[in-house]
Amino acid sequence: MKKIIILLGIILLGYAFNEFSPFEKKLITNFTARIRELQQEKVYLHTDKSVYTVGDKLWFRAYQVHAAATFPMVFSHYIYVDLIDRRDSVIQRVKVVGRDSCFFGQIEIPKDLQQGDYSLRAFTYYMQNVGEDYFFKKKIRVINPKDSRVWTDVTYTKNRENNYTATIRLSDGQGEPYSQTSVTYIAGVKKDQYSVKPARTDKDGKFEVKIDTTMKTIEVEFRDGQPFPFKRYIYIPSQLKDFDVQFFPEGGNLLSGNFQQVAFKAIGADGRAVEATGEVYQDSVVIATVRTQHDGMGKFRLPVNPGKKFYAVMKTEDGVEKRFELPDVSETGWGLSISRKDSILSYRVIKGGNATLPEELYTVIHCRGIVVGMNRVNGLQRGSVNLNILPEGISHIVLLDAVGNVYSQRLFFVKRNQRPELKITTNKPTYVARELVEMEIDFEEAYKGLLDGSFSISVTDDQKVVQDSLEDNILSNLLLTSDLKGYIDNPAYYFNDTTLEVENNLDLVMMTHGWTRFDVSKLAKGKFDNLKYPLEVGQVISGKVNNFWGKKSKGANIILLSNYGLYRMAETDEKGNFLIDGLVFHDSTSFLVQAVNAKGRRGVTVSVDQDEFLSPHYTLPNTLEAKKKEDDFYKKFGQDYYYENGEKVYVLDEVLVSRKKQKKSYSFYDNLAHYQLDSARIAEYSMMPIELIIQQLPGVTFEKDDEGNDCFKHFGRTLYVLVNDFEESMDQIRLIPSGALRNISMLDQMQGKIFFGDRGANGVLIISVEPGWTPKDLGRPNVLPFKIMGYQIPDEFYVPKYEIDSVRRDNRYDERSTIYWEPVVKISKDTPAKLSFYTADTYGKYSVIVEGITSKGVICRKRIPLILK
Repeated sequence: MKKIIILLGIILLGYAFNEFSPFEKKLITNFTARIRELQQEKVYLHTDKSVYTVGDKLWFRAYQVHAAATFPMVFSHYIYVDLIDRRDSVIQRVKVVGRDSCFFGQIEIPKDLQQGDYSLRAFTYYMQNVGEDYFFKKKIRVINPKDSRVWTDVTYTKNRENNYTATIRLSDGQGEPYSQTSVTYIAGVKKDQYSVKPARTDKDGKFEVKIDTTMKTIEVEFRDGQPFPFKRYIYIPSQLKDFDVQFFPEGGNLLSGNFQQVAFKAIGADGRAVEATGEVYQDSVVIATVRTQHDGMGKFRLPVNPGKKFYAVMKTEDGVEKRFELPDVSETGWGLSISRKDSILSYRVIKGGNATLPEELYTVIHCRGIVVGMNRVNGLQRGSVNLNILPEGISHIVLLDAVGNVYSQRLFFVKRNQRPELKITTNKPTYVARELVEMEIDFEEAYKGLLDGSFSISVTDDQKVVQDSLEDNILSNLLLTSDLKGYIDNPAYYFNDTTLEVENNLDLVMMTHGWTRFDVSKLAKGKFDNLKYPLEVGQVISGKVNNFWGKKSKGANIILLSNYGLYRMAETDEKGNFLIDGLVFHDSTSFLVQAVNAKGRRGVTVSVDQDEFLSPHYTLPNTLEAKKKEDDFYKKFGQDYYYENGEKVYVLDEVLVSRKKQKKSYSFYDNLAHYQLDSARIAEYSMMPIELIIQQLPGVTFEKDDEGNDCFKHFGRTLYVLVNDFEESMDQIRLIPSGALRNISMLDQMQGKIFFGDRGANGVLIISVEPGWTPKDLGRPNVLPFKIMGYQIPDEFYVPKYEIDSVRRDNRYDERSTIYWEPVVKISKDTPAKLSFYTADTYGKYSVIVEGITSKGVICRKRIPLILK
């Protein structure tokens, strides 16, 4: 934090010799207060690779930086990492603690996870205050060799508006069709038993399913598990060929009497970029011919004549043509226009034909909340700023009055074409199998002795792990995508080259994306957001105690115990709340809390607060084009084997032993369930508390209701909960051990309303437990066993010790895709980092990728090849 304060002090010192108006003083004070008092965090995740096989461990290093200046800065002491599927379900969640200011750990990919694309997201508890848009997100791919037994090829045919036929072909790993095979399918969500429909493949292995544009999935199973058990979710890509074009006049408004630059972006029904061409009309006269230049974006210049209307007729590559209105012309507005030459950015204040100058009007320039320029506007004036004094990344110029009303704003990007680079050297140019690699990492000669920092390194096989030079990396993420709302296609493209074309395309991103991390108008008016999620600097357990009559129990005595010998005491405050801090516990810790009133009597009820998390959303592209690329990838890189206990296990199409799988139904309602977790799925999450297990159901979250009580919600709607078909309280549900769970089902709103009336109108959660389980006697509600999420103890990445003769002579083939991973690599000013590891048995090209940040906030990324031949 000291570095940020020093930086702010230097900037404010520059203003100290100017006389400020009261508004200028207030604005600078508010900007400074926001940075100093409201912690600004960003998180970036470096993973060992982007492609995994079920059963693998996903290794990661999380970088936490100050959002304003990108210095490494630890505010929150814990970072959460989620693995999310396309049904918006959290597959895995881990919590990692900072170790010597470094955050690292692993996520185990479940062995039964369906092959496909998933999303990884990372955030701190405090970051939830700014919303999920600013979480780190990354696509990863998971290969499941067992899925290679059945390939699904889907084509879509339009029948009429919003209705399609999906033709699904089922084939084995050699491309042979599963002909004349009985299947069942569910198109969309399961509403009742009639949603499950039978079908039979033809001689080519095909069958048809009717769908509409509201459906997201098709669930397909082999009927009665023949010829073997098979179930798959097919995610339906967007079928609509509709599109939209948004127009963005520079500065925000079309101002009469000006010749303005107008950017535009064409997006499809799925929100992703589409290419389009068209013409812009003034009344019925064509005044501009336009086309998208890069990723659906383009721009043109427009003579804004007073009293005129403008529209565009645009056409996509699919031949769809539509008309779009441009924003109305303003006669009284004010605006901004910018241009740049070399290192100087010039701006110009413009106005509509009948605009009058407000009493006080200012231009403010800031970079991620650090004010670097402010000027009073006296009319149509010009100004400039030297880009060399601005930090790298997105900056913001705003035109506003003394009340805080924003008239115009413009984003621009400052990119350094030269930055300190890492230098990676190895002891040999090429290697053979199982040979020792000795590596040294330092800064280039010009920066040796000047910089130090912390980094992470991965070494992966290019034949198994595709390296995409355009996907988000530490540079593009921390400087670009983490500050913008919405999806940015191929963000690394803007940092791979320094040509004028790339610079112009990057400016299109600035003109067509909003930056809502900083609301200058609210800051100018002194309005700060209420923070629901506190800064997590330590582990705490909190809760409340009510007396026999349900009222707050003041002065109640609390005893907290854990299965690792923890013993703590506390007392409730006037509102019956208690908080125990200074705790340190990992993810396998169980607790018991006991409460008595101020007189030592047990007639009280104790409850414990649980962490609240924002619901996940899978926001990565799901278009026909993206689906085709995904299918092509899995056909090319899919495997017919996996590893179990170090042995290679092949998946065969032939089934030697076949037994009809009985689908168990524990509750009357299970066969009608919208979603279901059976005992096999539950076993995968046996180490989780029941609250997290239930959240594996798509869209289900554990939150507070309007009265502050714990509850389960489905997309924000409180669920009615049954245990073994009887209503149970949340206190009872928390007592159910994971080993007693047999099935968890969920009825949707319609089903819930039919069976349970108003109680089930939001949906019903049905928990089935083993017959021997009975609700605990709540005669002692002052005693509560519970689990709360603790931090993960990181595993050590396994590296074969080939220096040992017996290991080197092992004839098992070493074809690891990640041959080395080290999450903490430190380079000091006088000492480079030195590493060593052994190669695998697969010959070819490997990629060495090092990412990290120096102590001065310089973002570094370096990739070099490692050759085995």
